Amino acid sequence: MSDPSEIGSDAVSEDWLVTYADAITILMAFFVMMFSISEPSPEKFDEVAGGILEELEGKNAAKAEALLVIAAEMQETVDNFEENDSASMDSSDKGMTFNFKSNSMFKGGSAVVVPEAEASLDHVAQMVSLMGITNYSVEVEGHTDDVPIKTKQFPSNWELSAARAAAVVRWLISRGVDPERLRAVGYGDTKPLSPNLNDEGEGIKENREENRRIVIKIER
Repeated sequence: MSDPSEIGSDAVSEDWLVTYADAITILMAFFVMMFSISEPSPEKFDEVAGGILEELEGKNAAKAEALLVIAAEMQETVDNFEENDSASMDSSDKGMTFNFKSNSMFKGGSAVVVPEAEASLDHVAQMVSLMGITNYSVEVEGHTDDVPIKTKQFPSNWELSAARAAAVVRWLISRGVDPERLRAVGYGDTKPLSPNLNDEGEGIKENREENRRIVIKIER
C-alpha cells in the first residue's frame, strides 16, 4: 500500500503543469489577437479580444482576466511610443517594428546605451518574451547619417552602426530574450529615410537626425 504522504507529494509536484498550461493558453490567445489586427488601437483590441474572452470566460475566468491585463499592457506600450517623439512602433502581417532615434539611445559617437533608453528597451524585450512561443526572429539595425566618423574605436560609420546594433542585442539578451532569435546588422549611412543633403549640397540637420536611428524588427 502506498504511503499517503508520497501520494500527496506527487500531486503537488504536478501542480506546475496546470499553471504552465494556463500560461500557454493565455499567450496563444494573445498571439491570435495580435495578428488579427493591422494597427493596434483600443477599439480593435476590444473587438478582437471580445471573441477570445467569451471562449475563455466559459472555461476559466482567471485566464480571461489575465488576457485583459496583457492586452492593457500592450496598449500602454503602443501609447507610450506614440507619445514619444524619439520612438515609434509599426505593425504589419509579418510582425512589429520599433524605431528609435539614435540620440535617444546613445551619446554622439558612442555605442553605450544611455540609462534613459532602458525603459523603452525593456518594453521591447517584454514584447519579444510574450511572443516567444512562436517562431520569431528579431533583427536589430543600426543606421547613421552621412557625417564621417574616424576614431580609434570606430574608424567609420560602418563600425559605429554595427556596434550600436550589437549593444541593443546585448541588452535584449540581458533581459531574457533568446540569443538564437537575435541578429545585429550595421548599415552605416546606406539606408537613409530622408536626404542628408539639400540641392546645394548642404547638410539638413533634421534629416540627419531622423536617419540616425536604431530599428528593431520582430518578424515571423
